[in-house]
Amino acid sequence: MIEKIRISLWDVFTFFLTGLLAATTFLFLMIFSGGTSFREVAAISLKSPSWMVLVVGPVMLTLGGMLLEPVANYADRYVLKYVLGWATRVNSPGLKREEGILEREIKNNYLGRIGGEIDNPYHICKDYVEHKQLSSTFMVFLSRYGFYRNCSFITICAGVAYFFLSDSIVVGSIFLLSAIIVSIVFRRRAQEFYSYQAPSVYRAYLIDKLDWRVKDNGE
Repeated sequence: MIEKIRISLWDVFTFFLTGLLAATTFLFLMIFSGGTSFREVAAISLKSPSWMVLVVGPVMLTLGGMLLEPVANYADRYVLKYVLGWATRVNSPGLKREEGILEREIKNNYLGRIGGEIDNPYHICKDYVEHKQLSSTFMVFLSRYGFYRNCSFITICAGVAYFFLSDSIVVGSIFLLSAIIVSIVFRRRAQEFYSYQAPSVYRAYLIDKLDWRVKDNGE
């Protein structure tokens, strides 16, 4: 069972960057709220053994990113989707048209009897592409989607936290508004990468299925 679990380098890289961003954001919140100072943080970093900084640090940041990822996922699905959805909706007519053409081609010609019973062939094509290791492009899009979604979640959480920690309601409100704007930018970028996944999977599937042999005119 264990050997069948696949974790790509893109997953590890995404988890590490998410953990790094979360830890950095937490430190800045502690500093700005008066809980610590740059000098204290620098002193602790300099006193830490090199093996802890180079080995334990990245492992803990990656683990932190893995633990934060499902929280960000559910928050995006059930909260941010409705709070920020109006400002982060991606409209790509050309990409949607291409996705529809590829989807119909696959359903009509490559899924046999079940083609008419399946509304969306994405998951079947994705499993096929992953099983045959045809392309990793969609994994790049998926990891970037996850990273920017996590960034959006971390940013909005930092804005809300600082709003309540700040001694000045004006400064706290400005920081919260700035965090909302940055969170919108991150989430919109995440939605762009999310929209690239299905066409990428469909292309990889069809490239493997299509007959690319050149036929003579006499045939």
